[in-house]
Amino acid sequence: MSERDFYLSPTGNMYRLMRDSYYGDGGYRGAYLIPHKRETDQNYRDRQQTAYYLNHFSLIVNALVNPIFKRRPLRDWTGTASPVAEAFLEDVDGAGNDMDSFMQAAALSAKLYGAVFIVVENFQAMDLPASMGEALAQRKFPYAYTLDPDRVEGVSIDKNGRVLSIKFRDTAVSSTMGDDKERTVYFNTRRWAVYENGQMVSSGDHNLGEVPVVWFPSQHVKNGELNPTPELYPIAGIACSLYNHCSWLTEILRNQTFPLLTFPSKEASDLIIGNNNALCYDGDTVRFQPGFISPPSDPAALIQNQIKNMVEEMYRISGLTFSTTTKQEASGISRQWEFERTNQRLSAFAKRCAAAEKKILALVAKWMGLDLEYTATYSNDFGITDVATELKNAQAVLDMQLTNKIKVEVAKQVLTAYVPELPADRFDAIIADIEKQETEPAYNEPPQPAEPPEPPEPEDEEEPPEE
Repeated sequence: MSERDFYLSPTGNMYRLMRDSYYGDGGYRGAYLIPHKRETDQNYRDRQQTAYYLNHFSLIVNALVNPIFKRRPLRDWTGTASPVAEAFLEDVDGAGNDMDSFMQAAALSAKLYGAVFIVVENFQAMDLPASMGEALAQRKFPYAYTLDPDRVEGVSIDKNGRVLSIKFRDTAVSSTMGDDKERTVYFNTRRWAVYENGQMVSSGDHNLGEVPVVWFPSQHVKNGELNPTPELYPIAGIACSLYNHCSWLTEILRNQTFPLLTFPSKEASDLIIGNNNALCYDGDTVRFQPGFISPPSDPAALIQNQIKNMVEEMYRISGLTFSTTTKQEASGISRQWEFERTNQRLSAFAKRCAAAEKKILALVAKWMGLDLEYTATYSNDFGITDVATELKNAQAVLDMQLTNKIKVEVAKQVLTAYVPELPADRFDAIIADIEKQETEPAYNEPPQPAEPPEPPEPEDEEEPPEE
């Protein structure tokens, strides 16, 4: 199979098209160009060199992912696994990426590929320190990483959709001989195993009672469909077609844009056409004045209009037309309804992010054999944040004199809106102080004024001595 056939094959390259359309790489270096009928190889190579890609696809994907992580989610946890959970949130993958960065990358992959698996692994028992303090200091506790769908070799599920086993390709490892090894990892509900070049090199029991993976889809899919078609796959197809249209437009502009000089001459023979010479004709046979001729601009205008329509269609399908400008502006109510639909779409995806994060932390606690109650609350409103409005609304809630717990939740929302970059430990300290104030009413009451002292009794006046 040639390189072009590999990229344009209708089977097996759906994920490659999604990845290339986002990063503008791979097939967009020339392989996605469709050759014309009867086109010479040299002309096709020339078009590959001059082709360019208008990457609207990445802008669309980012617009459907990044707003979810504009605000830091509110996280709360209790249990014996709290120290591990706190350290894990600061370094999820062992490479220093915190939970915000990790979940944003996982959400991007889920949006691109339709769904991804998040694996939560732990170090082998022989490598674990004896104490919790050493484990935290040496980063010897569970870690997580995402699996793109094309790395998964096999998955089995039960009738309820619960994963029973999974086998996937791991990153290549180098042997002592310097060659790369094909490495695969296998998990079921009881055991794990690692294979190199088809041979098992290590295995053991994990005693979790479940496969340590979290399935993270970008939208609702029917039960049992672990590899859904990406929701943005039709838009990636338009992006590929847009790439070809831009090449056709460039070809017309290069070959037909510049006018040709016509000049009467008796020495006209072979026709050599170009923008650096003249087209000569027999002046005795045809009487014309010297001048310029140019091909019609209709083909180029047609392609330009089609490119514009394709770009607008990409944003329309994505529900993001409010982010573009058109000659016929929609009414304010229409724009508002369209933004509301996009807001609901983002809110639904944010709930899936929160659910995936909660499952990840549950697996971390299981690996450690500890208890953990964990919640993550993502924003469900993705309009432009007005801090003044947030504070005004918070004050209105406080004026209603509701329960103390409501006041604490309002304080969390205020801190998230007003100081979104506040470190987690400082955030927790402030909330703990507020909770203390609300649970100790006497702490807030002003000191009672001291009772005024009683006036002293008048002393008996001494009688003057008798003379």
